[in-house]
Amino acid sequence: MSAPNLLPPPVRTHRAKPDATPLRLMLALAGVASASALVTAMLPSIAPTPVADASTTQQQQNAAVAPAPSVIHVQRVVQLAPGQTAPPNTSVQIAPQPTPHVRVKVVTVTRQSGKP
Repeated sequence: MSAPNLLPPPVRTHRAKPDATPLRLMLALAGVASASALVTAMLPSIAPTPVADASTTQQQQNAAVAPAPSVIHVQRVVQLAPGQTAPPNTSVQIAPQPTPHVRVKVVTVTRQSGKP
């Protein structure tokens, strides 16, 4: 038989960990600040409205009640094919013709070869 181990097992000491409280507080404050900035950005800006007297308010209400115009003008643009004529009582605009482009080829002759 073997001899029993009479020594007690070695005691393991726990290593001290750094305190996480300051970092948690900083993250919480940064979260509150960013949430506040987001909420402020989403809210509509409230501008102070000028105080108006009663006569101005009455005129604004009368102007708001006025009916909208009932005629809506529609302008159609049609391109006529060659040989077609415009309908009567219409205004005709002649399409502008593009300016012709002139291409110039420059030939350089050297003294040595005499060829371009």
